[in-house]
Amino acid sequence: MDSRQRNLVAQASKIILQGYTDPKDDARDERSKATFNSDELAAFMNGGVDRLEQKERLTKLLLSQPWGDKSNRYFLSRDQEYVQGLQAAVGIWDLMRKNNLSLDEGMDMRNLMFFPGGLELHIGMFIPSILSQGTSEQQSKWLPLSNTLRIVGTYAQTELGHGTFIRGLETLAVYDPSTQSFIVHSPTPTATKWWPGGLGKTATHVILMARLITNGKDYGPHGFVMQIRDMETHRPLPGIEVGDIGPKLGFNSVDNGWMRFDHVRIPRDAMLMRFSKVTEEGKYIPPPPENQKASYATMVFVRATIVRDAGDFLGRAVTISTRYTAIRRQTIPSKGEKELQVLDYDNVQQTLLPLIAKSYAMKVMGMKMMEMYENFDGARDRGDFSALPELHALSSGLKSLCTELAAGGIETCRRLCGGHGYSVLSGLPTLFASYVQNVTWEGDNNVMYLQAARYLLKTLASGANNVSGSTAYLARASVEASTRSTVSSPQDWSLPQHGLAALRHATAKLALVAAEALRDAGGGQLVFEGAPWNNTNVDLIRVARSHCCLFLHQTFLQAVEDAASQGELSSSVISVLRKLTDLHAVTLLEEEAATLLESGHITGTQASWLRVQKRALVRALRPDAVALVDGFGYNDYILNSAIGRKDGDVYTALLSAARSSPLNATQEGPAWKPVLEPLLNPKMRGGQAAKSKL
Repeated sequence: MDSRQRNLVAQASKIILQGYTDPKDDARDERSKATFNSDELAAFMNGGVDRLEQKERLTKLLLSQPWGDKSNRYFLSRDQEYVQGLQAAVGIWDLMRKNNLSLDEGMDMRNLMFFPGGLELHIGMFIPSILSQGTSEQQSKWLPLSNTLRIVGTYAQTELGHGTFIRGLETLAVYDPSTQSFIVHSPTPTATKWWPGGLGKTATHVILMARLITNGKDYGPHGFVMQIRDMETHRPLPGIEVGDIGPKLGFNSVDNGWMRFDHVRIPRDAMLMRFSKVTEEGKYIPPPPENQKASYATMVFVRATIVRDAGDFLGRAVTISTRYTAIRRQTIPSKGEKELQVLDYDNVQQTLLPLIAKSYAMKVMGMKMMEMYENFDGARDRGDFSALPELHALSSGLKSLCTELAAGGIETCRRLCGGHGYSVLSGLPTLFASYVQNVTWEGDNNVMYLQAARYLLKTLASGANNVSGSTAYLARASVEASTRSTVSSPQDWSLPQHGLAALRHATAKLALVAAEALRDAGGGQLVFEGAPWNNTNVDLIRVARSHCCLFLHQTFLQAVEDAASQGELSSSVISVLRKLTDLHAVTLLEEEAATLLESGHITGTQASWLRVQKRALVRALRPDAVALVDGFGYNDYILNSAIGRKDGDVYTALLSAARSSPLNATQEGPAWKPVLEPLLNPKMRGGQAAKSKL
């Protein structure tokens, strides 16, 4: 190209550059608008400056490892995902051992990598099951092997035909006193073990949940430690058929597996016998009554961690979406002006800012949930299980609510990013696909809501003397259900007492409605099973969800006020957090508006004021949007998103990532020789020259 042509292009380029804004400048400008110090908020949300510094130190440690580079993550085949995910899991294990790192540091590295591998259930279920259910002899045998990865375990409970309903499991463990062994067998297709992570190609051993049969009597599911693969060849042992279940929506670095048994014998001491036992003669010795409480405590812990993680995953999504919509410009409002930032569109603001508020509420709820569990755990060591019923109900209901909000919120964030949100390079499709399993695993959300509803209705029926804690308002349910809001302006909805009163009213009203429906279905009695219970599921789920929304907001509000009263945060940070609690309240109340209007707690005018105040709060928070997501403290390594970069340089990142695609390894591409050249080259087709030019 000669100089004249270059000058022509240079002159034309000036037209484009006049309206061009460097996205890095937009990112800097957004942070300059903030009314508070995001570093201060990030330290608070992450447990202190030391925790943030620890994450940065661990990020550098991970990047120093050959398996720690995440830049090619989105271009891996299924086989590569599986191998590299396992390499990362083993690598983190080795780093912990070599550097004498704590369990917290190991968990931080796992979260920073966000690359699940075949050791998830080895660490999360196999070892804990032996610790909690194994005898001292069994622990001495299995834990040294497990803790040094000389064996790799998983937890095989779910079957093709049964998941949440554990009593319905069909895999048999039949005791044979003549050989002092159990015969493990899969009697039906639906008895096939299905879904255990690490089972497909990784695990050498399993904790098997199977129906214990001895002396012809069924004692229900019990746990067994069982070797499934040869330790030298890694092939399945005789009588065992095992494999990977195939590609999933997400989590494909984990080899979720299936397994069947054909009359496989295991020794009597394979049964985990810390509590229940089978003697050599085949006599079954049941567990002591407190064992049931211990098993519930384990479930509570797992669900508490799910609640904790929900806010974390939604926080990642809103960080990516907020940063991107703040630098993405689309459409000139009027001639001579710059294109608008997408975040300045009303619909985007009204969608995204409430999600930021929900993320903060859920992250605070996660901290509270773990604190409640730790307090209970200390009391349990003293034999005090009094907090368990409420904690079990809360962890069940909040597991449902928070995973529902997180999964839906991540998808909303993806859509807000337009076409680039559809690209895996944004990080959002992978985030959604990896997270959405949480609405099902460890109890389907509908079933978990029903467990919370059972506790609520039993509490309601027990009378005022037995009501405390999160359900204290049920002691005056009839009074709460008959209150009328005194809100007299849109701004009144930002007074905490009005929001809490409305949320209590909605939940109390729904509790009374559900109780009445259950009594009607049960012929005048509260029947917590069978047809009456099944026929009122919709009412029961509504009250459980409403109760969890109330507790979520109470917890968020209390945490902010505690921080304010204790002087933990500057006034500017407290101010922005209070705006978030206000926005969280009006968002929840908008969702409950139908109940509040139907019951007469609010008028049509008061309902319309919710929308007015929500819009005002969103606009007040708009200048702080980017700083608020910075307040979560996520670095670029953990997000692994081309469009969620902190510096705003998203288009350079997208182009760089696209250039590295394996499909671009050659200019011709992989289809040239087998498909395109024979199609497009007449000589290759063996025919005459084309009569027309394409």
